Amino acid sequence: MLDLANKLLVIDDQPDLCEFISEAAAAMGFEALAVTDPDAFRRAVQDFQPTVVVLDLQMPGADGIELLRYLGERGSKAHVLVASGMDQRVLATAQQLGKAQGLNMLGALQKPIMLGDLEATLRRCLRSDTPVTLAALTSALDQRQISVHYQPKATRVAPGSWIVEGVEALARWEHPTLGMISPVRFIPLAERNGLIKKLTEQVLEVSLAQCREWDAAGLHLSVAVNLSPQLLNDLALPDQVARMAAQIGADARRIIFEVTESAAMFDPGTTMDVLTRMRVKNFGLSIDDFGTGYSSLKQLYLMPFSELKIDTSFVRDVFAHEDARTMVETMILLAHKLRLTACAEGVETQEVLDFLDSVGCDRAQGYFIGRPMPGQALEEAVRAWNARYKTA
Repeated sequence: MLDLANKLLVIDDQPDLCEFISEAAAAMGFEALAVTDPDAFRRAVQDFQPTVVVLDLQMPGADGIELLRYLGERGSKAHVLVASGMDQRVLATAQQLGKAQGLNMLGALQKPIMLGDLEATLRRCLRSDTPVTLAALTSALDQRQISVHYQPKATRVAPGSWIVEGVEALARWEHPTLGMISPVRFIPLAERNGLIKKLTEQVLEVSLAQCREWDAAGLHLSVAVNLSPQLLNDLALPDQVARMAAQIGADARRIIFEVTESAAMFDPGTTMDVLTRMRVKNFGLSIDDFGTGYSSLKQLYLMPFSELKIDTSFVRDVFAHEDARTMVETMILLAHKLRLTACAEGVETQEVLDFLDSVGCDRAQGYFIGRPMPGQALEEAVRAWNARYKTA
């Protein structure tokens, strides 16, 4: 294994939080290591040599201030992020102490940590000096090294009752020497070099085959697949995906294609042709990241979407900002007035799910419901969720 450019070390006495941070970092392209005690942390600093350190302030055995001092004494060059449930004044003081030790302080996040805030902070120090080459991606596609993970989507079937009835398919690349490579690094590479169609075909093919396995196990789930803007000017696409679904024996009504706002306006004339024919063939269409692009209302008016996905940036702030709460409520109302299903992304707590329930949101997706996972693991996770949240 080559020495990776991005290594994240997290220490917290809460294993669940360690897992949350590690999985989020891994999805971005970090090699992540989590520890829960100070001695293991000190060993990891020496042996693992992290480029990013995330540490709690309150832990048994040694507090975060002591660990900041340890990093300073070792001359650590890692970016340091403080994550704690303590008040903002204590967090600000901890940052100043870290800077006084000569550390590269990345900032502070107050618990409970929101996924979007964590990703935005880590993205600032994500190195790209280990290049992902076109040859490597071409080889990965030829050898079918791209796997698919699935993130659950819960449907509100009654007040207070959310049942997982669908998933979003997400491409994953486990490189033999570079480790887990973030999609934000290889998908743009595929788009720039004419490989996005082949990548999407493989994701769709694997996802449809996985749905057939779930069906055989008595688990009937819809699957959402993202479409690149470049594919929306391909007039042959609707017939191609219809053939793939028929060959595998998948019901088109359980397949949803997600399109971002900007992608929908990439070539409006051709896009409208392609998307309308998708709907004629009974595929679902979702406008993704709604509210973050442009000409949103025009796209909803012109394009034959069946679902509106409310962007994470609004959902995660519903309790922090009244305007965000108003925006979410308004988008749900707009979706329903247009006879669309409303799906909220970025649901990370029970409180946010309860809020969405209170305002009549139809679907929800986020780490609270489930992280992206392989198909076999998802089956067990879905059954556990549904047994817990279905009405009596």
